[in-house]
Amino acid sequence: MNNEKILNSDDQDLWREFKEANAGLNDYLKPYKKPSELVDKLISKRIIIHDRASAERIIYTHNYYRLKAYFVPFLDLDKSFKLGTTFSDVFELYLIDQRVRDFILPLLAKLEVRLRAVIDNIVTSETQDPFWHLNENNFKNFDKISATLQKAERRVVEGKQEFIVHYREKYFTKKSYRYRRTPPFWIVSEIFTLEQLLTVVKNIEKDKFMGSDGKNKLDQCAREFGFHKYDSLVTNLQCILSLRNICAHHSRVWNANLLNPNGIERKLSIKSDKTNRLYSQLVMIHIMCKAQKIDDEIHSYFLALINSNPILIRDQRSMGFPVNWETDPFWLPISLLETKVEH
Repeated sequence: MNNEKILNSDDQDLWREFKEANAGLNDYLKPYKKPSELVDKLISKRIIIHDRASAERIIYTHNYYRLKAYFVPFLDLDKSFKLGTTFSDVFELYLIDQRVRDFILPLLAKLEVRLRAVIDNIVTSETQDPFWHLNENNFKNFDKISATLQKAERRVVEGKQEFIVHYREKYFTKKSYRYRRTPPFWIVSEIFTLEQLLTVVKNIEKDKFMGSDGKNKLDQCAREFGFHKYDSLVTNLQCILSLRNICAHHSRVWNANLLNPNGIERKLSIKSDKTNRLYSQLVMIHIMCKAQKIDDEIHSYFLALINSNPILIRDQRSMGFPVNWETDPFWLPISLLETKVEH
């Protein structure tokens, strides 16, 4: 029976309105294809498969749609594979992208921990208020902060971590009746997701932190991570959040369109013409790691990685890597710094 016929009149009206507003869309009617059928489809497009059982298993366990994003560098204009392309070539690029994500995530984790602590130390010190995050006057849009605090407070009420249980069983604050169970910032910053932390730092009222010398105290947060202005740090925290989510969800990163970091151009002698790609993200991470004296090994890792694969050598520009990037003095090894501090 046609599903349209069993809908009630209200549903039919809604569908009619939807179709009128989205006339260019088509109902998805493609059927499920088994891995064996998808392998046949790939073979019809000229790919060479030396081990059919292995290819079917990879498609079964990794999702054909996910792998499909890695076909592009191997395709001709007619969407067929270039002569000589093997399934192993494609899967090797997929595994390289996985290695890139695995390399990046630990660096982002180190920076995230330090960002939380530095922001707490500087803002709490300037306000002399451990509960500055409850003060509406410290923010441009407290409605957004309020929603964030409500989520955090639920985690305080339900949390099992020792530091949360300790606070919950012993303390409250008179700073705000509505958020009386919300801990001081040095505790709540550990409860926040990175997205919630970004909401807070993005909405701080910067004018409240302007010094008598005309300098903004919040800029010190940025200088701790190699940038001059607080706005640059906020933008780059958004980049870190986005990049971390991409890596954590195992999405393609090696030649993906990414956010544009702020405050990195002046650091480079050899500049990229694609600032929304991986290279700019690595530059941003290196600036922050260098300021925090974290030995990131980005230069040596990616130099070796790129030279290990012909597609990466050919498509460096798709990754945002400029010609001769490796010779830029920007990548001076951190080991030459006088002090080396590890997290």
